[in-house]
Amino acid sequence: MRRFMVALCAVLTVCLFVSVASAQTPAQTRPAEPVRVAPGDEIKLDESGSLKASAVQSRMAAILANLALLQRQFQDLQTEWNKSLEERKKLLEESARKSRVELRDPTEWVYDEAGHRYVRSPKKP
Repeated sequence: MRRFMVALCAVLTVCLFVSVASAQTPAQTRPAEPVRVAPGDEIKLDESGSLKASAVQSRMAAILANLALLQRQFQDLQTEWNKSLEERKKLLEESARKSRVELRDPTEWVYDEAGHRYVRSPKKP
């Protein structure tokens, strides 16, 4: 459970980064005429530098697209996780009622595969 929470925090951080980066990235539209800039506000590129710059920009756009896809996949996984938690909670409540065990907090129970049962996890200091 702790590993999942660490992974969840990492993914949320990436999603936050993506949303901030995409909000700060200007729309890539090609103007009909060149943009006029002040004399000291431009860097001239030769042909090879221009090709490298185009390749880098394309790679960055692909990375942003992949991050957007990962964000969507994360949302889907989060929805599935929440459904699974609800199903687990219902299962625990029904089983606890049948066994006449006080459930209190469903998150304190761990599934024991060897014994095919849920056991209360030991309390950590």
